[in-house]
Parts: sequence; C-alpha cells; structure tokens
Amino acid sequence: MSGGCTSLPRPEAVPAEVRDSMRARLYPLVAGAHAARDSIASYRWELWVQTGETLYFGLSRPTRSRFSRRREAVVGRALPTDTGWAYYEEIFWTYPLPEETLRKVVEGLFAAWQKGQPLTLCQERYVAFPDPYTFYNLKRRRWCRRIGRDTLCP
Repeated sequence: MSGGCTSLPRPEAVPAEVRDSMRARLYPLVAGAHAARDSIASYRWELWVQTGETLYFGLSRPTRSRFSRRREAVVGRALPTDTGWAYYEEIFWTYPLPEETLRKVVEGLFAAWQKGQPLTLCQERYVAFPDPYTFYNLKRRRWCRRIGRDTLCP
C-alpha cells in the first residue's frame, strides 16, 4: 500500500501516559466481544491524529490465526469528553496483516480515506469492512450487515 503518509505524526510522539489512558478508554468499544479474551496490553497504537478535539485513531490487536505475527487494526474517530465519548465511529477494519507492514497500510488507507477516495478499491487486499453489505451503525456503535431488506446488528 503506497500512500505518501510520511507527514502523519507517529503515535509514539504522544506522551505514553496520554496514549495509555486513551487506549483504556477506547478498549471496551474496540474490543467488543473480544474483551473477555483479549488483554488491553496486546492492543497497540498504529495511528494517532488529533484534529481540534477529534481524535483519529488506529489500534491493532494480535489475530487468532495460524499465521504468527499478524495483527488486525481498526481505524476510527472519536470526540472524547471527561466522562465518555460525545462521538465514536469505526471507519474501517483491516484484514490480518504482518506486523511489519500493518502501520504503513493503516496510514495509507487513512490518507486515502481523508482524501475522499473510496476504500472499496482496497477491499480485496486490505479492508475487511466496511464492504457493500456491512456498515457501521453510529447509534448502536457496532457493525451491521444488510441481507436483502433486513439489517442484522449482532
């Protein structure tokens, strides 16, 4: 994935205590059903872009895969408040990718999304969802699937 993303700040530039605090706040939303099996320590920052009060984030976690050293990432945006979130949205999830290439892919996809380019062009190799049938439901804060005229939100 190419994408001229050298101008994005590295998450490591943000103080560790700020990153750890924000990861702890995002974890229940990102982990969802995986929270009981995952460790918050296994989640790693791949992207951190602060625009005004909005935080654009990328968090990855190890995958349960027969291939070792693979991670999947979620990229989203959130508007934190003192007690929770005024806004939270997951923009996309990646397929499980090798650890050493994941950050570059996340940055490239994020840059493409910022420019308004459709992520469907990257669907086959990098983007697990959204896809033509799957969308993020802002009210429920979860991914839903369209099947015919029905919508399923597990």
